[in-house]
Parts: sequence; structure tokens; C-alpha cells
Amino acid sequence: MESKKKIAIIGAGPGGLATGMLLSQLGYQVSIYEKNDRIGGRTALHKMGKYSFDVGPSALTMTHVLTSLFMDCNRNILDYVSLLPINPIHTLYFKDITFPLYSDYSETKTVIKTYFPGEEDGFDRFMRENTKKMLYISPLNQFNYSSLFDFFRPTTIRALPSLTLGRSLMDDLARYFNSKYLRIAFSLQMRYLGMSPWDIPAAYSIIPFSEYYFGTFHPIGGQNKIVEAMQQVVMENKGKFYFNSEVTSFETNGKEITSATLANGQSIEADYYFTNLDFIYSLTSNTKVKEKEKEYSSSAFMLYLGLKTVLPFSHQSIIFPDNYREFANNTIHKKILSKDLAIHITNPSATDNTMAPMNHSSVRIMVSAPNTTSGIDWKEQTPAFRQLILDTVKARLEIPDLEDYIEEEYIITPTDWEEKYHVKYGAIFGLQHLWHQQGFLHPAKKSPKFKNLFVVGAGAMSSSSLPFIIENAQIATKKFLQKEKKSE
Repeated sequence: MESKKKIAIIGAGPGGLATGMLLSQLGYQVSIYEKNDRIGGRTALHKMGKYSFDVGPSALTMTHVLTSLFMDCNRNILDYVSLLPINPIHTLYFKDITFPLYSDYSETKTVIKTYFPGEEDGFDRFMRENTKKMLYISPLNQFNYSSLFDFFRPTTIRALPSLTLGRSLMDDLARYFNSKYLRIAFSLQMRYLGMSPWDIPAAYSIIPFSEYYFGTFHPIGGQNKIVEAMQQVVMENKGKFYFNSEVTSFETNGKEITSATLANGQSIEADYYFTNLDFIYSLTSNTKVKEKEKEYSSSAFMLYLGLKTVLPFSHQSIIFPDNYREFANNTIHKKILSKDLAIHITNPSATDNTMAPMNHSSVRIMVSAPNTTSGIDWKEQTPAFRQLILDTVKARLEIPDLEDYIEEEYIITPTDWEEKYHVKYGAIFGLQHLWHQQGFLHPAKKSPKFKNLFVVGAGAMSSSSLPFIIENAQIATKKFLQKEKKSE
């Protein structure tokens, strides 16, 4: 067999790992360079004593995308990861009503009929119309949208009615639900995209829809087990990993990247480079001028607690403030902290007994917070904000002695996301998913073009969830193979 070309992948997050899996399976010499001492990026494992936590994503949907990635590598995902259904998907705590929602269509319909009589027909229509929307919108992911002409493809024109242009997600949901509680329940976009549901385009209703259509899952041991499985496949295919190896710059000849330089001064050479958007910014000198034009998502204040007790709550609980729109507006637009918070609590011990010892819990609490363009001094604000979160949880979930059970604790602030995890502005969902920042208008499409450079990962696309990151890696690999074929 002829010697295959060298591929350098910068970043061992899910996008880099998926690309590494596909290319190493095809026999390419794959080397993955990671600035941290472990894989995963924001999908990494965080351990504190006997407690294990997922740093980032807390649930998985659209598992068929992950299954197809492993099938492309002649592997069965179930040989590597055990997936457990999360049921209920979450329990929602409003000030005057609490109810669960399930992966199972009929169970959720029963809940809606019980708590909101008459609204179940709206749920039927929501699922029916979003099934159609999914069928029309999904193929659009296959296109580059690097120019306006891509918008005139038959597939795009056919999908236009489903995109419901000019309508926000909350506007769209008003077509299905009269209850403000149900509209909010089906619009948890700050949790997924770091945006207000009053701003997010209506097309993104396919994200909450996918939880009810495809189900929601938890891998035993946490989401980090997925990236571990991906790493294992790359290594089985003789791919190599280099940790504590941050790529700081590229050398180019104007048309191609000739080499990349690591923080330690070492130069690496490859035939092709696959990288994340943040590295593209390092290639252009006028980034700062363009920066004002971009709108970034919210950040998050994260609290990881190892508790010497078992909480009687479902895998995911969401506490809502009296005025969710005001909370969203403060976080995204005014960039100030709220007193009345929306709080997302992940309690994997409800599903998985491996992440904490028996009769203990590994609990992760997430509160959407302004990104670092807010100028908030988190060293100063953290103690009071932490206490406000704990006080809210104690009051709303009726666990007054919660703090007595804290055995381990770790906090990540928006500043930490920026400084420790190298996330621009601590905006963990990247650019806001607005129409003027999508398709051929996305900065990734405007970046300098080099023949041997491909962009993967959340920054290269219109969503930051794992299934879309994997699909993006598959698309980038396909484009690479087309380019390789032409050059032969």
C-alpha cells in the first residue's frame, strides 16, 4: 500500500477526534496536537477525589450521528460506550408549577394533558411540523455555503419555508402553545446555544424537538466516555497524540500552510492541517477590526459539587426565575448579573452509579452568565454569586441543609473559560447563531483560504452540540477527499 499523506489535527476536542477517526481509518498518518494534558476540551472529565464530573455537555441526543461515525470506521459504538436513556429528560421548576418532560412521546403528551389541558394538540403539531423541518434542514449541513450561489441550490430553496425566516423561536412556539410555561419548556436555548429564545431564529426549534424525537442519553461514566472511545479508535488506527502541545502560529507561502509552530518552539510539518476557528484568527492581522461586527453567545458560571448524600431529583432539573425574559436580556444584551436566576442542575447519579460512591452525588450546577466583554470582575463577584446560586437551589428545591453535604467543590467562571480553556470571551457557545453570522457570512467562510487547511469543530458551523460537530467533521473529511482526488 502506498504511503499516505501526513495530517496534522490541532485540538483533541470532539471535532478533531472525529476527523482523526475518519482519516486514520482511511490510512492517513494522523497526528493530533492538544494544548492540554488530556483529550476532550470542554467534553473532558473533571475528577475531585472520589467524584467524577463532565466539564461541559450533560446529555446526548441524535445518537444515530455518533453511531454512523463509528460505523464509518467499521466499529460498533456499543463496544466502546454504554448509553442509558435519561428519563425524564428534565424536571422544570417554575415558581408556581413543577412538571417533568420525557423522551417518550406519549409520556410527554400525557404530562401536557394533565398539567395544561387542551395544549396536547399543540404538542402533536409541534412534533409533526418539526419532523418535516428536520427532513428539509438536515441536508443543508452538507453544503459549504461559502458563496451566495449555494443558497440557490434546489435543496436550499425547498427548505426555505421550514427556516421560518424573520421569526424568533418564541414567536414560532406561540403557534403551538398558549401556556407561557410550555413555550419556555420548549425553548431552552440559553442552555444549548447561549442565546435568548426571543432572539434565536425559529429554525432552531429542531434542537428541542430532537430531544423528544430521538431521545436523550447519558453514557455510563459521563460524556467524557464518548471522547475516550473516539481516542481509542484513532489509536487503534495508529494515529498519534501529542499533549501539552499548543500550536501558536503557522508559516505560510501565501497559498498553503508550510508548517506550524508549537509553544515550545518546535516546528511540525504536514501535508494537510485540520484546525478550529480560533486558530484561523491567528492567521489574520485585521481580526481586531472585524471583532466589533461579531456577536458572541453568553458564558456560564459552573459549580461542581461532590455531595455526601443522594438528592431525590431527576438527572436534569431546571429552576426558572419569575421573569425568564428579563434574565435572558440581562445576560445576553445588558451583560449584567441577575438576582433571580435560571439554574440548570445535572445530577447524573440519578441515572448512573459510577460517577460518585454509593449514597453520594456528583452534582453540576450551571447558570448562564454574561461573556467577558461585560467587564465583570469575577474574582470579586464569585463568592456572592456562588452563595446566591446555592441559596436559590436550597429554597426552590427545599434542601435547606445542602451546604452541609458539600465534600468537594470546583468553580469555573466566564474568566476561567477564557483564560484556562482558551474560549474567546468565555463565550462557550461561540458566535451567536444569527442569520447574519451564518452560511457564507460566517467568519469561518471569510477566513484566509489555504489549499491545505480545513476548519472543524464548533467554531466552523451553526451549532456547538456534539452531533453537529461530528457531522461537520464528516463533511470536512469528504471535502478533503474530493480535493485529494482532484490533485491526483
